[in-house]
Amino acid sequence: MSCVRVSCCRLLIVLMVALLPASIVMAKPAGGDFTLTDHDGQKFELEQLRGKVVLMFFGYTTCPDVCPRELSDLAMVFSRLGDRADKVHGLFITVYPERDTPEILKGYVSYFSKNITGLSGTAQDIDIVTKQYRAAYQLNKVEGKNYSVDHPANLYVIGPDGRLRTVVPYGFPAQHVLGIVNNLIR
Repeated sequence: MSCVRVSCCRLLIVLMVALLPASIVMAKPAGGDFTLTDHDGQKFELEQLRGKVVLMFFGYTTCPDVCPRELSDLAMVFSRLGDRADKVHGLFITVYPERDTPEILKGYVSYFSKNITGLSGTAQDIDIVTKQYRAAYQLNKVEGKNYSVDHPANLYVIGPDGRLRTVVPYGFPAQHVLGIVNNLIR
């Protein structure tokens, strides 16, 4: 009796998958071009970096731990690349644009590396990019108190062709990222 029940369940699952709308089965891959404002107040389009490997991170400038660590790791990657560092560029996209102005972003990212550009925009602009890359964030404001921001801690690696190649989970060593970058710039 249990074999019949298992077979029926398998058949039901196969039928459900077969009947799913094509839009669900053929979901658009994460990533894609976007337009924001760079830390010099200029229009920035991801397309500008075609031909380079892009290491992209979402965060905010007053993040107490995750962002400084990730940006320090990126700086280490750029350092270890030596002369090949010009084939790679870092992007730090704020998820708190109402506080992280281009001027604030410039001071923050330049502390870590000249190879990192800070990006901002309106809250709607940021929402578009985070949705494209399937990155969720949430501002946790409490009136009269400190705030926190929940944000993705992953590093998004975009190939020279502009396609998202991989997402590196937070905490992976800089050496791991360096290996991915070396494979993409060969």
